[in-house]
Order: sequence, then structure tokens, then C-alpha cells
Amino acid sequence: PPLQAAAVAAAAPAHGSRSNSPVQNMPLVASSPSLSGDPSKPRSALVMPRLKLIEFDAFVEAPKEDSRAEKHSFIHFDPAEDLVLEGAVNIHDFSDKFPDKRGGLKDLYEKGPTNAFFLVKFWGDVDMMVHDETQGFYGVTTTYESSEDFTISCSTKVCSFGQQVVEKVETGYGRYENGRYVFQIVRSPMCEYMVNFIHKLRHLPEKYMMNSVLENFTILQVVTNRETQETLLCLACMFEVSADDDGVKYKIYNLVSE
Repeated sequence: PPLQAAAVAAAAPAHGSRSNSPVQNMPLVASSPSLSGDPSKPRSALVMPRLKLIEFDAFVEAPKEDSRAEKHSFIHFDPAEDLVLEGAVNIHDFSDKFPDKRGGLKDLYEKGPTNAFFLVKFWGDVDMMVHDETQGFYGVTTTYESSEDFTISCSTKVCSFGQQVVEKVETGYGRYENGRYVFQIVRSPMCEYMVNFIHKLRHLPEKYMMNSVLENFTILQVVTNRETQETLLCLACMFEVSADDDGVKYKIYNLVSE
């Protein structure tokens, strides 16, 4: 299959070698976020003056033999977790993995505010045990909150070799709840491209092949105020697959330009 052939071509000659990208080589050391409510811990990383990311969950729900749905999360931020900021990375070290034209990562960063921009490195969990993944529902749920009432626009761009492949734009409206406004985009269906990509990726025989493919796969998610076009939050996402039984892990970094 084309995806497997590409993975073998990219990975086999350099099996065991490391990528030139500093971000791609980030080690997964103590990368699971703190679950403690200890006030001495760092505050949630993805909190901006006007918007806070509460939940992000990309998942599949597949029917079991008894007709009940079984859910598996590929990547997720859990509302109960403290999203700890690991430090800062230079945007120029990996900007070639994202679109660079109008609306691309560097273009948006230059317009600011720069403190709204983050790199998230995910180690995704593809070791799911479902009865029939081809019959499953593939979706994404995101939740944000703010002290202000406005309408958000959420753009998600899937990129391959630094070029946009597909974009999905969704709208979120605030719901007043316990003194703040909550924005939820619930069970948004994944596009056909992403579903097919996940199917093909999971059927590669070795995880180093999966990681070779994922080295050139990124997602750029941008949340803006729909009325003013102000960038409220921008996540540049890069991926590897997690080790056996490790589940989902991630690291979050500020983006800087030096």
C-alpha cells in the first residue's frame, strides 16, 4: 500500500537514527501531566487572557458485539488534568512543517498576540481494541471557557509535508455557566481524509514506520474571535505514536521567535 511503501522508504534506511528536527526528537520523559490540585504546581498551560482550553478529545466509538459503543481516544486533554507548560521552542525550528502562506503559522504568529501560540507534541494511542473500527464513529470534542461572551471560529488544518491538505472551520457560541461562558464543539465528525489516514497508519506493521509517516504530518488549530478576527489560541500539533501500554502523552511549549 502507498502509505506503507512511503514509510518503508523513509524509515528503513535510517532505522534507529534520529530526525534533524529538535521537536521531533523530544524525549518522552515524565511527560504525563500532573493530576494534582496542589497550588504549587504550574497553572494550566493553555490559559490565555480571553480563552482557556478545557478539553480536547479525538476519538473513535465503535460498536461492540453486544451493540454497545466502545470509545477509544487517540489524543486528548482531560478536563481533570493540569496542562503543564514545559518551556519554549523556537518557531523557526519546525515552521517548515506547517503552511507558510497567508493564514499559515508564521503569518499568524507575526500578527500576534504571540503569547497565544503553542506547540503541542502528542504521543497518540493507536493500540485500540474494538470490534469493528471500520463501522465506528470518528469524532472530536473540544471545550473552551472565557469570562467574556463572544462567538469563536475554530479552524483545523491537516497538513502533510508542510502543505495544507484539508481544513475544517466550525463556530462555537458561549453558554453562561457558573460565572463564565463555556464553548463546546461536541462530537464533530472527522473528515474522510483523517479517518482513512488513521486506518492506514494503524495497519503499518511497525511503530517506527508509523512515526516516519507522522514526522511529516501536522495539525494547525486556530481559534479566533469571529467578529474581530483576533487570534485567541493557536496550537501547532506534532505527533508520534506512544509506546505499548503507555496511552496518550503530550508536552506543551510556548512558541518564541529568536
